[in-house]
Amino acid sequence: MISRSTKAWEILRNAIVSGRLKPGAPLKTSELQELCGMSVSPVREALARLVATGLATAEHNHGYRVAPLSASDLQDLVDTRIREESWALKRSIENGDEMWEGRILSSLHVLERLPRENPEDQSLYNEQWETRHSDFHNTLISECGSKLTLGFCETLRDQSDRYRRLSLVLEGGGRNAKNEHREIAEATIARDAPRAIEALSSHYSMTARYLLETYVEE
Repeated sequence: MISRSTKAWEILRNAIVSGRLKPGAPLKTSELQELCGMSVSPVREALARLVATGLATAEHNHGYRVAPLSASDLQDLVDTRIREESWALKRSIENGDEMWEGRILSSLHVLERLPRENPEDQSLYNEQWETRHSDFHNTLISECGSKLTLGFCETLRDQSDRYRRLSLVLEGGGRNAKNEHREIAEATIARDAPRAIEALSSHYSMTARYLLETYVEE
C-alpha cells in the first residue's frame, strides 16, 4: 500500500512536471494540503523529497518554491541524461532477451496509437501519451542491471520533462517524434548499440535545441 507521503509526492510531482505549478512559484503548505487533500505531515515529507530530486528549492525563512528553469540547467540535464541513458541502453542491449525486445515493441506500438497533443488543446501534451512515452523510454534501459542508474535516470527524466513539455508549441510541424522513437527501437532490437545511442542522443538533443533557441533564458 502506498503511504500518504508517497501519494502526496506523486500529486505534487505531477503538478510540477505538467506545469500546473509554475517554475519559481511559491509552494505554500496550506495550498498544497488542499491540492493533495491531506494533512500537513505527508505534505512536508513530500516537499523534502521534491527538494532532494531537484523539482523544488528550499529557501531559508522563505519556504519552498518550484525549481526555476534556465538554459544552463537544461543543457546540463540533457548532457547528463544522454551520458547515463547511453550507458544503460548499451548494457540493456547486451543483457536483454527476446522478452525485453517484445516489451520494447509493445510499448512503441501503444505509444504510436495516441497523438502527442491534447485533443482539447493542441499546445498541451496528451497525458495518456505521456504515460506511454515514459514507459517506452523506461523499457529501453530496463535491462541495464543497475537499480541505482535506473533511479537516477527517473529523476533526470522528471526534471527534463518540465522543459520538454514547453517544446510542443515551439516545434510546429518541423519534427516527427514518432519516427525518432521508431529509429531508437529498431536500432536497439537490431542490437546496434552505436546506432541506438546516436538515435537516443539526437532525440533528446532535438528537444533541447528548440528550447534553447526560442524559449529558455538564464
